[in-house]
Amino acid sequence: MEALSLIDSNAEIKQPNAIVNKESIKKVCKNRIEMPFDELLKDTFKKLMPYAMFLTYKNEADSEDLVQYTILKLIKNKDKFLEHPKPMAYAKLILKNKSRDDYRKQNRNISIEANNILVANDGYHQASYEFKEMLDCLEAFDETDRTILSMLGAGNSYEEIQEVISDISMANLRVKANRARIRLAHCMGKKL
Repeated sequence: MEALSLIDSNAEIKQPNAIVNKESIKKVCKNRIEMPFDELLKDTFKKLMPYAMFLTYKNEADSEDLVQYTILKLIKNKDKFLEHPKPMAYAKLILKNKSRDDYRKQNRNISIEANNILVANDGYHQASYEFKEMLDCLEAFDETDRTILSMLGAGNSYEEIQEVISDISMANLRVKANRARIRLAHCMGKKL
């Protein structure tokens, strides 16, 4: 009721929650009377901080950065902020958009070290070519030799290979593995 008594007859109602005095052109809100811009920013800062804490999962430093960015944007766009029918909603929109932008930038820049991603080097294409050449050479081998070479390449022991092949002695397995390696090297044009 105090707010209504302070408004003179030159005032007009523009929006449901704000009354503008024609002479002073200062907003008179429901709970505040002619608040200066700097106090409005301080009040906005206090009201935006809990929302920023929510958006940053209670990270205080990131929350302060978001709110400071929002306040700077509000200062830059002072006219839009003051003329907006719901200034707090305008401020929250800026805060939310900045939070989304930061989140997207953070997810777009994936850390190679953190995700154990191998970095492709100049020898990648050469290794890829050699792998294809090896696969082409292995097509000429029989099933037993391919199984032996692939299991040795995967790091399996001779005992594990013998369990898979089952009808071969350990000595014969070692001889077949050695001969298959030599044959593969010759096929690829390499020396052992």
